[in-house]
Amino acid sequence: MIHHHIYNVPNFNQHKQNLIDLIYKIPQNPINNIGDKIFHQDYGLPKTMKREYSDYFQKNIFNEFASSICSFFGSEGVELSNIWFQVYKKGDYHHKHSHPDTNLTNVFYINLPNPDLKTEIFLPKNDTFTLDVCEGDILTFPGYYAHKSPVNIFNEDKIIISFNMNTVWRKY
Repeated sequence: MIHHHIYNVPNFNQHKQNLIDLIYKIPQNPINNIGDKIFHQDYGLPKTMKREYSDYFQKNIFNEFASSICSFFGSEGVELSNIWFQVYKKGDYHHKHSHPDTNLTNVFYINLPNPDLKTEIFLPKNDTFTLDVCEGDILTFPGYYAHKSPVNIFNEDKIIISFNMNTVWRKY
C-alpha cells in the first residue's frame, strides 16, 4: 500500500495560465546530463531569485491544500521547505530519484498532455505504482519513495510544480 494523497485544486482552470506565464518569466535553465533531460527548470537557481509563480501558488492554492494535508495526516500544520518547477518538452525525462530530508514530496500537474506522463513511483522491492491523477491535481507521497518522470513522447509540454514539505505537530 502506498501512503499518498491526491488534492484536486479548486478552480484550477482560473490558475493554469497564470502559473504557466509566471513560470516562463524565469530565464530558461535546462538540464541535460546523464539521467536527466529537462527543457526548463529552476531547481539549481539562486534562492534569492524572484519566483512569482511560487508567490502566486502560495497565495492562491497552498493554504487550502495544506488544510487538506493536515486533515488527511492528522497534523497541526505543514512547513514548505522547497519549491521548483519543471517543463518537459518532447524527449525530456527525469531519472529515478528520491527526496531526502523531507517528510512529503508533492507534484502539482499544471499541464499533463497524456496520462502516460504521470509520475512513476517505486515501492519497496522496486514495484512500480502509478496513481490516477490528472491536470490540476497535487499528488503527495513520502519523500523517501523513489520516483521518476517518464520520457515525454508527446508534442505538448508536461509542466509541473514540485515541492517538499514537512508535517508539524505540537512540540513539547
